[in-house]
Amino acid sequence: MVPMQVRSRIELAAYLQDRMTGAYAQLHQNQSLSFDSYLVKTHMIEAHSGNRGGHDGVVKLLRSLLDDDVSPLPKGSNVAETQDESLFLLAVPRRSETVHLFVDAADPRFWLIHSMGSSNDVDWCIDRMTLGTPSLDTAWLPAGLLEWVTNRGSFRGLGLDFDKRKMSDDDPEVTGPVSFLKMQLWGNQAAHVLDVLRAQNAFPHATTLSKVKLKFAQEGKKDEFTLDDIKFNGKVTARGTSFRCHSVLLSTVYRRYKNAIEFIEANSRIGGHQDQRGWSVDGSPVVFQFDAEISDVGRFCERLFTCAPPFRLWGVPLRQGRDYYQVSAIDLHVGHPLDFEIGRDFMRVYLHDQSCGNTIVRLLTNLQHTVDAQVGMLINGNPVPELQS
Repeated sequence: MVPMQVRSRIELAAYLQDRMTGAYAQLHQNQSLSFDSYLVKTHMIEAHSGNRGGHDGVVKLLRSLLDDDVSPLPKGSNVAETQDESLFLLAVPRRSETVHLFVDAADPRFWLIHSMGSSNDVDWCIDRMTLGTPSLDTAWLPAGLLEWVTNRGSFRGLGLDFDKRKMSDDDPEVTGPVSFLKMQLWGNQAAHVLDVLRAQNAFPHATTLSKVKLKFAQEGKKDEFTLDDIKFNGKVTARGTSFRCHSVLLSTVYRRYKNAIEFIEANSRIGGHQDQRGWSVDGSPVVFQFDAEISDVGRFCERLFTCAPPFRLWGVPLRQGRDYYQVSAIDLHVGHPLDFEIGRDFMRVYLHDQSCGNTIVRLLTNLQHTVDAQVGMLINGNPVPELQS
């Protein structure tokens, strides 16, 4: 079966199961993969406008990626519907090959995109899709959520990625012991190493999870398992013997992410309602707390509101006092406004009534990777439960 002959979820599961087990057997035997044999990759994507109109809304959004005038994908790309109304096949020409993406939009806002292509080609397509249209963004998994994932199975490895140089020009010898930390570790001591690095006498402000490796098997079926690498940007790479286990683990992680987004939107969008007593204001600002103070708030604001990935925010910072700025900004993911107050040890964000909760999780995740691994986030004085370990 070739990818574009997959016409249903049953056929997709069978195709990916076959490729997954084949790749795992080859890895187990040869410790390497042949050129045309790749691991299953799944990207968690948020389609903010995809839930408008159900199936038709998803089709409209996918086809907007192919518009000749503004298409983020190369000429010759096409999308096909299947027998399942929420499963779509997206073919993207890339150099001498075609990248086949299986778009599972069972939840029209929270998509799963599966592929067997090379990581470089698939990542290129996902970047073009998410950065080329305001309607799409990757799911962002903060460190607390990644650490929660490690308890769903057997914790087999981790990746750390912290780079303060992206947000500051300060001399690292003056501002602190660590301005850059990147590390990968595979083995059954991953949890212990994480605890050691987070100790107060080690590097707590620079130890940020960027990836976890997890072996997941359903109870009573030890021979059926998946070994997944789950990254902070919503990319999951799977090897093992069971695509079903991969799917169950994905659903568990994505459900928690979705609940976090909906919690943020329900509690933080600033709006109003009228009752018998008159008008009342709803919502509460999102408060970020920096355990390690920002040394230059002006420079921090300049870097944060440049439109550039990963923050994707545009705004003009206005200094209102010493080390205190206000910013009326635009989130380039959805094009909606939001307001900021920023000081040396805090940042308050005010969401408008249509703002996307993804904006907040994206902000939290990338602040953890570039400013302070221990940045806290509160709504109504409490953390978001789904983003805790």
